[in-house]
Amino acid sequence: MKTNLTKGEIKAFLREQRQPGQPTNASFASPTSNTTQVEPELPEPNFKDLYQDVTPLHQDTITPTSLNSKLSATHEKRQAATLVKQQQAEFTFSDGFEGYFGDTDAVAWHQGDKSHARLLKRLKRGDFIPDWELDCHGMTKANAKAELAALLSKAYKDNCACVSIMHGHGAGILKQAIPNYLIQYPHIIAFCHAPKQWGGKATILALINVPDLNQFE
Repeated sequence: MKTNLTKGEIKAFLREQRQPGQPTNASFASPTSNTTQVEPELPEPNFKDLYQDVTPLHQDTITPTSLNSKLSATHEKRQAATLVKQQQAEFTFSDGFEGYFGDTDAVAWHQGDKSHARLLKRLKRGDFIPDWELDCHGMTKANAKAELAALLSKAYKDNCACVSIMHGHGAGILKQAIPNYLIQYPHIIAFCHAPKQWGGKATILALINVPDLNQFE
């Protein structure tokens, strides 16, 4: 490529391109060529500037109840309810009383009246459907006594003639204790082991002397 510049002009031009701060591989562009100016970057707005019209929320003053506190309160209520039932049972039943049910394994008892004896036979046949059921599985003797007292009291007040008490088999503690409790309750007129459809020897059916029972005599 031909040029009209002399060697001295070319050397002078190269020296100018190699001034401090200039790249060593500068191009041979004309000093009068246009350059692109870069605009300065604007700072990004923060969250507060973007949402100046938003009212901040304030933390409420109600302290949330912990799970342990709720469980403790529930446990205390249950203990109080159990205590009331135990007090009622202690008034009604005695652990020192033991009835005699004969030498057989089957439990059957009535107050001695002929009409009660007939009702007991019908109870054994399964003629009575229990109005309420009490499941004593997993209960201690004290808890079962309290629950039984509450059941009989409520059933008598609500005119329920027949109730079912499921004591299970287990170690036989409740199986032996519950008949002795039932004899002591003044409004029980008969009870026996339930027919198979109501639990067999793991359950006792009891008749309560309420007005609705007169229709079966």
